[in-house]
Amino acid sequence: MSVLVSIIIPCYNQAKYLNETLESVCKQTHTNWECIIVDDGSSDDSATIISGFTKKDPRFIYIYKENGGVSSARNLGIEKAKGNYLQFLDADDLLNDFKIEASL
Repeated sequence: MSVLVSIIIPCYNQAKYLNETLESVCKQTHTNWECIIVDDGSSDDSATIISGFTKKDPRFIYIYKENGGVSSARNLGIEKAKGNYLQFLDADDLLNDFKIEASL
């Protein structure tokens, strides 16, 4: 099996961008990844969007925590990560389809 990469996404009220961001993760040519989305107390539809992805693909992992800021959300994602490598991604950013493959 190839190297496992943990993609960590802190999220706070980013429902507007989240679907496109998570789709960019799905399109990775390197397929051995887990995507840990840490919801930092969002009050928008972020949880609903994330839930849709976790139901379709078990590589998506949803973690909810009370709002504590982006650093605390990212650190929680790091604690839960099982990958050999970490890829950080903001909830309003996109990954190029070949990003992980090219980085290994």
